[in-house]
Amino acid sequence: MVDFKKLRESKAKPKPINPREIFNALPKPPGINDLYASQAEVLDNWFARRNEQDVVVKLHTGGGKTLVALLMAQSVMNEIGEPVLYLAPTNQLVGQVLAKSREYGISAQPYTKGQPLPGEFHDGKSVLVGAYETLFTGRSKFGVRGDGRSPVKVGAIILDDAHVALTSVREAFTLTIPVKDHADVYADLAGRFRVAFRDVGRSGTFSDITNGKDYGVVEVPSWAWNRKLPEVQDYISQHVDGIDPYVWPFLRDNLAFCHCLFSRTAVAITPIFPPVDLVPTFEDCPRRIYMSATIADDSEIVRTFGASPEAVAKPITSTSLAGVGERMILVPELMKLGGAGITPMVKNIATKLAERKKGVAILAPSGPVAKTWTDVATYPETTKAVTERVAEMQSGSSFGPIVLANRYDGIDLATLRRKIQSGWPWTRIARYAENCQVGRKQN
Repeated sequence: MVDFKKLRESKAKPKPINPREIFNALPKPPGINDLYASQAEVLDNWFARRNEQDVVVKLHTGGGKTLVALLMAQSVMNEIGEPVLYLAPTNQLVGQVLAKSREYGISAQPYTKGQPLPGEFHDGKSVLVGAYETLFTGRSKFGVRGDGRSPVKVGAIILDDAHVALTSVREAFTLTIPVKDHADVYADLAGRFRVAFRDVGRSGTFSDITNGKDYGVVEVPSWAWNRKLPEVQDYISQHVDGIDPYVWPFLRDNLAFCHCLFSRTAVAITPIFPPVDLVPTFEDCPRRIYMSATIADDSEIVRTFGASPEAVAKPITSTSLAGVGERMILVPELMKLGGAGITPMVKNIATKLAERKKGVAILAPSGPVAKTWTDVATYPETTKAVTERVAEMQSGSSFGPIVLANRYDGIDLATLRRKIQSGWPWTRIARYAENCQVGRKQN
């Protein structure tokens, strides 16, 4: 006979909201029985502080941040039944998060351009995973303040690798006008500010940069920028649809708070601080979880996201050393060996290590630099190819060497204990900031 009382009781049984209890109920991949001590400690501390709007969670690289974040996401959905958005810096990292969710049976779906947001996400039954530009774009599906649409409300946003997200978020709020595609607009803007550079004694530098002879970056003097704001705003609004209409809604009313930078390849208009408050989904979110590495400069989280300084000052950390290991890092440009051929020597070391099944990755700032290593390393040029090569190294079927272009953060290679750093990535704003630092030292 069916016991209907017990049946009703089983249906009414609440879902677990403690992330450790959620983990215990999940299917586990082979060889995994429990959380690392560091993961358990961090989850316990977060659960006690889960109602705070801004929480910074710090784990060592390799300490299992992704699983911790997914368990937090499931906890939020189980407790309040609201949507959870998971943001990562790159599409390759988005793929890693989705793979981890499948591994543990946590429901997650990728953000797909051109498609409506999934119903299961709206219902708080599945985590939506996307890159930072999923949310931070001028025509976001989640809504932008003042665009007349109702913003999408979420119960929590997880910001993975938040300590390195400044570049990703700044790019989402930066209008870049490449000279190769919009030479007329570039030339027009350069002409409007040529006199200003003459007035500050930098007309020669400005001419060489805009003529493609100098690799430097210069900022339009603030007084000249503000003086010409009305005409610049009107001019750009007439041409922006053919350049980047997604950024303009963020900038059109905030140009007074922007830098205007000229390089030989483009002119960029970028805000002093990313105006994330124009994205109601983020600004009004009751739980914002910043996943960070332990070596990070957390002040970037305050500058980029407007997070509470008090919250950043008391991050959730672990006393465990899980995930900490020894790694060999070779930087050829910094190796001074009395005129010896450093790069050939390092290439030989990389080859020998890979032959001995010691994982080796080479990190380069750009495609052209990466191609200088293809005589000893595989260079995957597309996101799909990177994902495939990384999967091979994760499984132990390959040990490299592999060379990656401008992919410095979040690449999870369990077999990797040796890294070669070939150059360093530069954005226009970073190069300009570096120039300013050099100028201060010289003065």
